[in-house]
Amino acid sequence: MNKIQKLALTYVVIMLCVIYGYMVGRFQVFPYHFVETLVQDFEAFAAGDQLENKTSVIEKLQNDFGWNWGRVLYPYPEIAVMNSRAIDHPALSKRKEPPRVFVAPEHQQGYRLVIGAMDLENAFWGGLLLGPAGDILHTWELSMSDLPGERAEGSAVILYGVDVFPDGSVIFNMGKQGGGIVKVDACSNVVWDLPGLFHHTISGDEHGDFWTFSGLDSTFDQDMIKVSVDTGEIVQRINMEDVRKANPRISIWDLDGGAFAWTANTNAKVAGDMTHGNDIEPLPQSLAADFPQFSPGDLAISYRTTNLIFILDPNTLKVKWWRVGVTDTQHDVDWESGGILSIFSNNQRTRKTSDVISIRPSTYEWSVAVDGEKLGLFSEIQSSHGLSPYGTRMITSAQQGWVVEVDENQERVFSFINNLDFENRKALHVSDAFYFDADYFDEKFWEQRCQKK
Repeated sequence: MNKIQKLALTYVVIMLCVIYGYMVGRFQVFPYHFVETLVQDFEAFAAGDQLENKTSVIEKLQNDFGWNWGRVLYPYPEIAVMNSRAIDHPALSKRKEPPRVFVAPEHQQGYRLVIGAMDLENAFWGGLLLGPAGDILHTWELSMSDLPGERAEGSAVILYGVDVFPDGSVIFNMGKQGGGIVKVDACSNVVWDLPGLFHHTISGDEHGDFWTFSGLDSTFDQDMIKVSVDTGEIVQRINMEDVRKANPRISIWDLDGGAFAWTANTNAKVAGDMTHGNDIEPLPQSLAADFPQFSPGDLAISYRTTNLIFILDPNTLKVKWWRVGVTDTQHDVDWESGGILSIFSNNQRTRKTSDVISIRPSTYEWSVAVDGEKLGLFSEIQSSHGLSPYGTRMITSAQQGWVVEVDENQERVFSFINNLDFENRKALHVSDAFYFDADYFDEKFWEQRCQKK
């Protein structure tokens, strides 16, 4: 075969490839569906998730191979590490600098627990139990490898819903639809798992159960389930379509057609993420007298997209109260003494500093409980807050890798930074934090030598 024949053959082969490529796209013949899946997977990978830091494709690959932490790495303000010291523990890997902590001398009491991307030797996600002075007493490995099912396509691998119990056990899920729910004991051994799609919250009540959202967070109806802490069995389901039918004269879920445009601008599907439930908090009996218009077990629910907080009777499915617009893209609604609901207002769309907002349901009055501008506090997603047993307020800023506790004057009395680079002020993601009094745990499990089964 001479040179001209070779060129002619090459040309014919190229033309056949072009023609067949056109047929693949035009008539969806083989391997159209295979290629389409690859393209969709790549586009989802390149876009990343709303829960994670925005990074390039190269940075995502480096992150997933364990060469950096770009997906969950954030800057933090200088105040976060003022007067802090490094704390270390054998379970922490040596790939990053140790966390840093500050505890005011007059606030060295009880136990603080921080959950997040701790980069332990055997698990990237985990929990650290801190003693009164801030030293690490115990660690939990909260591994995605313990999840019983597959994650939803495009779901971020970020520890999200979590709760901690007096026996040292932890219940958690991963990402927005993280492949199920897992309970581990104090030694990080799996106690039970619940396959399925669940998201955002693990909210324990006083009767041995917890609440979470069931399904995808992008669906319009945010269904809910109540699950036994001991067995992992589902004991109640609430279908939001039934809730809407039970409240025909209340139209608070499809509040704003503009939400379509907002979700479109944040890499969400235009037809989805119209409600985005992210917290369910049952009213405890101990606070019922402070909320005479509600009953113990009523659920305070947060819908992020529409800036909506509402109170639902889980038995009659009647909506008893709602408030819209006092908070912006909020998380973590809590019942508090004095008849107050307090919420972490992320303020993603507005102020670019996050606050804690308090609302009195009986009068609809509201106030700023913690002004985030003073602290340099800002997290577009996730994050939480809560009153401690000692009257202070603990705040988790997920996208700063920072847990800060303030007193009644909003002065910093405790600070934990999940430090990666002290010189350049970079930290890894923090998911949640808790403050327990000295009698919360049944026993000092951290003094025992744990064995991983």
